[in-house]
Formats: sequence, structure tokens, C-alpha cells
Amino acid sequence: MSLLKRRFSFLISIISIIICLSDFMGSGLANISIRLIPPINILADVEPIRHWMFDFENNKWGASSSILLEVNYLTYFILFITWFLVGLFIDILVKRLRRTKQLV
Repeated sequence: MSLLKRRFSFLISIISIIICLSDFMGSGLANISIRLIPPINILADVEPIRHWMFDFENNKWGASSSILLEVNYLTYFILFITWFLVGLFIDILVKRLRRTKQLV
């Protein structure tokens, strides 16, 4: 029951760590879920950052724009920060909703 009382920023951050670990272990589904995050998609088109985020040399599929490119640690960090900020935003919204309920 105490797990449900935790903050969303903590829970969503744990989920992002699990996604990163499963991708690091070789799950293709986790790689697809990482590539669907909007900040990662935006930064994937910026040329100098693109080569820091994705491993083009160890591309086993042969395509340079494939969704199955292996990601580097910078991509995991961006994923973690993105989901932490989403959780923090949800925490702020929940706090404001609780405050307005108390005022009414």
C-alpha cells in the first residue's frame, strides 16, 4: 500500500530504469519504446548529437535510420530525465488538484 503513496516522479523514473535495463540486455521491444519518446526523436535528427546517441558502427540490421539501432548511454540518460520531468509535472498537477479540493 505504501508503494501507491509514492510520488509519480519516483514511480515513472523506476519504470524508465527498467526500460533502459531491458534494452541494455537486448530486448527489441524496449528499444522501440525508447525511440518513440519525442525528445529522443527530435535529437535523433540533430547531426552531432545523433552519433553520440546511436551506435551506427554496430548496426546489425544495415539501415542507418532504423528504429532498431543500438542506443548509447546518452539516450538512456535523456529517457530517464524525460520521464522524471513527466512524473514531476504529474506530481505538480496532483498537488494543485488536492489544494483546490481542500479550498472548495
